[in-house]
Amino acid sequence: MATESDESAPEAAAATAALPRRASSSKGPAKLRGPSHFPLRKVISARLWKHAGLALLGLLLAGAILTGGWAAETYAQRLGPGLVRLFDLSTARLVRWYVSCAIFLASQLALLVWWLRSQSLQDFNGRYRGWACCAVLGFLAAFAVQTDALRAWTQTVDWLWHFDVRNKQAWSWMAPAVLCGIPAWRFLHREMRDCRLSLTLLWLAMLFGATLAALAVCGPMPFPALSARLVQCGVAMLAAQCLFLSFLFHARHAIYISVEPPAERPAWFVALWRRYRAAGKGSRSQKAAIPSGESAVTASGGRRGKRPSRSGRSTDSSTKEASITKEAAVRPDDVPAPAVPSSKPQTRGDQRQMRRSA
Repeated sequence: MATESDESAPEAAAATAALPRRASSSKGPAKLRGPSHFPLRKVISARLWKHAGLALLGLLLAGAILTGGWAAETYAQRLGPGLVRLFDLSTARLVRWYVSCAIFLASQLALLVWWLRSQSLQDFNGRYRGWACCAVLGFLAAFAVQTDALRAWTQTVDWLWHFDVRNKQAWSWMAPAVLCGIPAWRFLHREMRDCRLSLTLLWLAMLFGATLAALAVCGPMPFPALSARLVQCGVAMLAAQCLFLSFLFHARHAIYISVEPPAERPAWFVALWRRYRAAGKGSRSQKAAIPSGESAVTASGGRRGKRPSRSGRSTDSSTKEASITKEAAVRPDDVPAPAVPSSKPQTRGDQRQMRRSA
């Protein structure tokens, strides 16, 4: 028994020594998991061709809904009452389902971006909270479209306020939509500046939404009722799909590229005005630096200093050669030069010779 106790003692000591280590390791600080280790990397892929395939699938589904609505209106007897009621564009059940699903998915992606942006260490103003507000607005819009709450709202407004305005039903839902949509669009436009693809899709969603609002305000189009309904439903589904793809590409940008907020930049018209002013100041400083004489010379095409001629020589060398040739023509080398009287005093022999010659 003594030997058994002696042998089991070191094992018990090792076990007791291992227990506090495990406890201390469990109590220690856990490793932080950044956005790059988020499990949704398997759902939101980094490959663009997968997102392009998803966009193509959405377009095909929208086209199938429009084709079914056209067939339900044209070949109602062949399809039967069930399919006609499902694809009927006057009630637009499938269209409302498509638009509400796209907005609902975009709102979920906004919540994902909100969580990702909350991990940024440079967002000192806390602008990531705006993504949560956009998600709430998206959920409300999806609920209103799916449950046909817009029609209930317009009827309630018509019952409460009795005033004659053209297209009062359209204005009744458009006014709150614009009041809530413009601040959200400005926030998203500022947040998506670093991802050009998502920003482009956001602009497309805004343009399609403005087109849909204009069609609702302007009244019936000069087309048949079926064609007008097809155009309205198609524009609505395109706007919803562009909004969903914009949020999807920005979530991809936040997961794989950066979760930091975009840098502060001036508006485009402010940037253009600054460039225009800088260009004007630069041209004025250049004109002030050039003297009047030099400006006249440059205007006539001349330039101070030596100007190279066609033969490659300077103007000074050509003028020197011209003067030498003129002197040679006036006084050639074969004519002796006139004797210059010397300034030295004459001797007596020279005087005698001069007398004799005289």
